[in-house]
Amino acid sequence: MTEQMPLEIERKYLIRRPSAQVLAALPEVRADEITQTYLTPGEDGFSRRVRRRGTPERGWHFTYTRKQTIGFGERIELEDEISEAAYQELLHEADPEMHPIRKVRYVFTHLGQVFELDVYAFSETLATLEIELPSIDTPVTLPEQIGILEDVTGKPGYSNYEMSRNLAFPE
Repeated sequence: MTEQMPLEIERKYLIRRPSAQVLAALPEVRADEITQTYLTPGEDGFSRRVRRRGTPERGWHFTYTRKQTIGFGERIELEDEISEAAYQELLHEADPEMHPIRKVRYVFTHLGQVFELDVYAFSETLATLEIELPSIDTPVTLPEQIGILEDVTGKPGYSNYEMSRNLAFPE
């Protein structure tokens, strides 16, 4: 089944929240505001969410995503772009046990690898750094200007889904 399904393979790192100066100095950086809302789970074992991404100046894009973890750092990810009206309609299916995650995502390239650095509205001290890879054992050269605290790949408490329960990083 997973041979035909699109896979998301990524490493995830817990980092110190960078200063505004460090964020502004990232190479070729693009920042987007993101609000993602988790929906009631599907009966097929997939988690479901909707996301609004963009800026007031550039406009907004809306997506509907279904994910299922299949292994260490690997998930099936089915994502579709949707209209704002469909996004608003799906918000009615928000999981009442979850809170919307609000963050700013900084996308930048370091030594030929594309990183996504997420700064969460709920934390003044911590953030995350992710990189999508062709395989989980692909070597990663981490940017030296980012304060890496721990590789949290595969640690479920650090998924956005889990953090949306309490709007907090795990203790």
